[in-house]
Formats: sequence, structure tokens, C-alpha cells
Amino acid sequence: MLPNPLARRLGQVAPPRTNRFSAVRVSVVRQKLDPLLLELPQHLDLMSARLQNGENIYSVFARQSMATGLVAAGLKRVALRLSLGESIDAALSLFSTESGSPLVDELANKLILGVRRGTPVAAQVRLLAESNRAQLRVAQLRAAGRNELKMLVPLVFLILPVTIAFAVFPSLQLLQLGL
Repeated sequence: MLPNPLARRLGQVAPPRTNRFSAVRVSVVRQKLDPLLLELPQHLDLMSARLQNGENIYSVFARQSMATGLVAAGLKRVALRLSLGESIDAALSLFSTESGSPLVDELANKLILGVRRGTPVAAQVRLLAESNRAQLRVAQLRAAGRNELKMLVPLVFLILPVTIAFAVFPSLQLLQLGL
């Protein structure tokens, strides 16, 4: 099946699906930090500041897409879709499915609901940035806990035995001499 013309223009052709279970197993084993989690809070802060200062959502997407990174690349695709005439609901839902991240999915849902209902979304985006930062802190603490255990291995098996040997060896020498 050929991709639609918009996907060809954006350079987004979906890769063929592989075995779903192997992808889940690999992601559970690795448990790396989500790269979007590292840069999304900064983008959200800038977006909320621009929205609070009276910019509309379309210009926020256009300006935010000038940055670098994964989130900025996704927002650039959203801005391009919006400039080509696609609805904001469809553009944000495609951004959510393309990224595959629950963080982007939550952002897209909040923005879609805010635009549909006509409610101000600046405060919601700011709160979302704070919750993303809290998630990042938790992930970093988990990684630090794993690294702490890894650092204990050389201490227990190398440094501690050598220290004990240096402490015990002179006393054994003195006992053998009979002084």
C-alpha cells in the first residue's frame, strides 16, 4: 500500500510492523530514558509562555518548530501539516502516533481538547511541563540507584579485600617471627 501524498511530502513513511512482542521484550530489558522526556519540558515551557503572551496555537507551532531536537522535528511536521490545510486535531493525532511516546500523546490530547472546547491551554501546558520534569526526576533517581549498585561491585570484590590483606599481612608476619 502506497503512503498518502502528505506523508510522502513530509518524508514520513511508516516502517513495516515487526513482531510486537520482541519489541516489548527489548524495551523492558533496556529501560533507557525516553529521549523525548529530556527535551519536552523545555519546549512545553516555551509554548506555555508564548500562549500566555497572546500568541495563537498556530504561530506557537511555527516558532517552536525552528528549534532543534526530536520534539522540534515533530512540531515542524505539525506546522507543515497545518500550513497545508490539515485540521489541528488530525495533525496533533498524527504527531502523537508518529512519536509513539505517552508524553507526546498526553500533550496532543490536552491541546486537542483545549482547541475543541475553546479553553486556554497555557496553564495546562505549564502543568504538563512540571509533571514531565517530575517524571524525569524519578527516572534519573532510578538510574542512579542502579548505577550505585554497579559501583559497589568493585568496592566489595577489589578494594575491600586488598585493604584487608594489607591490614592482616603485617600482623601475620609478626606472629610468624614470634616477637
